[in-house]
Amino acid sequence: MATERAVSGVPREDKLIEITILIVEKMMGEEGRRILEFMLANNGLIIEETAGKDLNTKSNIVRKILQKLSDEAVVVPVKVKDKDKVLHGWVLNREALANFIVSRLRKSKEKLSTRIRELEENTFYICPTCHRRFRYDEALINDFHCPNDNSLLMEVDKDSELALLREKLKSLDKLLDYIYSDGF
Repeated sequence: MATERAVSGVPREDKLIEITILIVEKMMGEEGRRILEFMLANNGLIIEETAGKDLNTKSNIVRKILQKLSDEAVVVPVKVKDKDKVLHGWVLNREALANFIVSRLRKSKEKLSTRIRELEENTFYICPTCHRRFRYDEALINDFHCPNDNSLLMEVDKDSELALLREKLKSLDKLLDYIYSDGF
């Protein structure tokens, strides 16, 4: 199996694309996923001028998402000649997918670590109605009532939330280990 992966590269690339689609959907919503899948269905190329119509999406949304993907190096701009016109195209940057995934996983890991540290160092309260969170001092100022809807605030179950966050952190570590061990 490992030999097959090293020789053909196809299972590796398929997995990279699958993970990239998941990350793009988390970052940019369903529109981002649809644009990326449309690009993949068209051999990794998308023409900006026609993509909006092809995807039944506003062209400015397509352009905005493509620009965000370009900022992440997932796609790169290209010029495509069509008869006497030059069109703006975007090509999937397959070589940069592993770096994009690792970068996003590291950022997620950093955010989770920050949340864990914050939760360990503070006491939080939550509104059972609107689900807003408040630090102890904010809750105290508001007499432990939500300033939005006057509901009585409840203390966050720190232990179970920390356990959940630590489990997510472990999952990210396992995924990063998998990516590094597979030679990405």
